[in-house]
This record gives sequence, structure tokens and C-alpha cells, in this order.
Amino acid sequence: MELVLSSTPEGIELRRNPSLFKMSLIKNIYLQMLEKWFKGILCGVKDADLIILSIGSLVAGLSCMEKFPNTKAIGIYTFPSLRTAEFSPPGFGGKSESMFGWINTMKWKMFEHVSFNMYNNEINQLRASIDLPPIKVSYDQMIQSIFHKRMTTITIFSKYLLPRPSDWQENDHMVGPILEERHDHFEPSASILDFLNKWKSENIIYVGMGSMMSVIFQVEEQIQFLNNIQLALENSNCKAVISLVGFEQTHIDNLSNTENVFYLKESVPHSWLFLNMSAAIHHGGAGTTHASLRYGLPTLILPFGADQPFNGDRIFINKLGPRYILIRETNVKNLSKAIHDLMVDNYKMYVMNAKRISELIKNEDGLGHCVQLIEAELAT
Repeated sequence: MELVLSSTPEGIELRRNPSLFKMSLIKNIYLQMLEKWFKGILCGVKDADLIILSIGSLVAGLSCMEKFPNTKAIGIYTFPSLRTAEFSPPGFGGKSESMFGWINTMKWKMFEHVSFNMYNNEINQLRASIDLPPIKVSYDQMIQSIFHKRMTTITIFSKYLLPRPSDWQENDHMVGPILEERHDHFEPSASILDFLNKWKSENIIYVGMGSMMSVIFQVEEQIQFLNNIQLALENSNCKAVISLVGFEQTHIDNLSNTENVFYLKESVPHSWLFLNMSAAIHHGGAGTTHASLRYGLPTLILPFGADQPFNGDRIFINKLGPRYILIRETNVKNLSKAIHDLMVDNYKMYVMNAKRISELIKNEDGLGHCVQLIEAELAT
């Protein structure tokens, strides 16, 4: 995905002007990967007892399974991806709640129609290559024709951040996140230990935007964001560890630490770093969102898109941090206001709520539930 976004005309245009409504660009980007996914799944499913389908591989994977119907399957999704009247599709926009269930249902139907019909012709061409008849791509119809029942699905998302929808089917499970819990072989550098020891009596914020920073932002935009966030931190006299993972290497080599800011230039396990942090500012991916909450950190989300605004909305609704700000709309003024809210105005409330949900997430055991459900499916 990162290669396509950074090296193709469609990908570069989407980087400059990201929008859910630029469907022709999105379609052309995914078309370049669809055939590879299809062939890869087809090769793997031949000798498999069970295949795990992600939301991205679902359409291609179901066609491959139709060719090998004796193979079992489970869907494992990192964010809620099944229709419900209780909230809108996470990829459809930032609002995670609506007063009217029919509006949510309508949005899910629109989302499914666009998602599944975008590649109908291409999927049928791939199906023809393995002697399968053409179809009108539909999740429910494909599931029923292959399994003659509902496929078991597992959503690795915390029910304490978003309650499991009451209108899901019995075999649609929400089990909690799968998180990195150990860092046995990690050895922190002397420089970061010095920074943490220097400010051990202060609240330190983690700032990290993930790999999408260099995929979506041009170099000058990355520099502008770093300037804005640093000025905003200074306005509230905050100490911070800013992860530069995902930024263009040619620029970050020229950055040096300041008294209040440590630039982290290598990957560090969240399970170690977050133990030493007092709050987090990040892009709002499902994994990082659950990680910051797992370690009891009040959180500010600066999303790029996809499910990230949805996760930011859940943070705000549950009073775990301020309202999210789309990363392309950030500036010194609104970042300063949000950081002051995060660390000063409402810090005590956010910490109390984050500590509470931390204890709940620790006990969800998403990985253990996934293993149990996979073993149960294999035993049927």
C-alpha cells in the first residue's frame, strides 16, 4: 500500500487530496493489489484447514474459498465491520453515534454497496480464471452460498470503548484488542533513559503519527506538522517524546533534541515506552488507540482518515481525551488548545477514566479468545 501511494499517479494525487469520495482513485490503487491478493490467497487456501480473512481480503478470499469449499474460515477484523443500527461504518466518517438507527443502517448499506460493487467486474474476471461463474458481489450472499450459514467473525476491539452491538448475530464476537505485552529483549538507549530520568517528576506526552505520515504527507508538510506540534507543546510547557518513525529520513536526521523534547528515531515497544508516559497524541489507528488506553494514558487523536476519526470520537465520547482534530486541519492554535485541555483543564478526569478502562482492557484477553474461537471452528 505504501509503495502504491508513494509511486503511482493515483496514489500521489490521493496523498495530496485524500477523500473518501475520490472513489476512482481509490479503486485504481486497490486494483493494482487485488490480483496479487487473489493469487496469494488462492495459493495458500489449497492445503489449508482454515483461512483467516481480514476486511481487506474478504471479497477476494471468499471467491477463493468457493473454489475450495471444504476449507473453514473465520473473519478477524481490527475495527467493527458488520452492519448495525447502533453506529455508522467506522470508515464512513468520524461520528460513531447517531440518534436515529435508520440513518446508521442506511450508511452501512451505502458503504457495503460501494465497497463490494467497486470491484465486481475485476472479481468476476479473476473468478473466470479459476472456472467460477460470475456473481454480483454481496457479502451476505457470498457467505450463504459458500458456508450455508453465517461465518464466524471476530472483532478485536474493546467492548469498553464501544459496546458490542445488540443486533449482531450470535457468532459475531467482539473480544478485545490483541496487544504487545512484553519487551523482554528490548534495551533502551542511554539518551532516552537520560531524558526520562531528567523529567521523572513531570508529565511526559508521547507523540507518534505512525507510518502514514510519509505516505500521506509531503516532506514540507511533515516539517510543518513538527513545527506546529513543538510550538503547541511549548505553549503549555509540556515535555514530550516525539516519535519520528514514519517521517522522511532525510529530514529527521537533521533534528536534534531540545531540553523539553526528545526525538525518538527508532521503533520502541509501546509496552515499554507507554509505562513511562503520562498521555499520548497519535493518529488513532485501532492498535495504537487500544495500546494507549491499555496503559491508562489520556489520549488526543489526530487522524488521517479511514477508521481513525471513529476511534477519536470514541475517545471523546468516553471522556478519555479531547475531541479529535483531523491532522490536515491542525495548526498551532488548535493544537495548543487541545493539549491544554489534555494536560491541564481536564487531565484529572481523563486520567481517572483512562485508568479505569485500562484495567478492563487488560482483562479482555483478545488473543486468548481468538485462539479459542479458531480451535472451536476447526473442531466443527
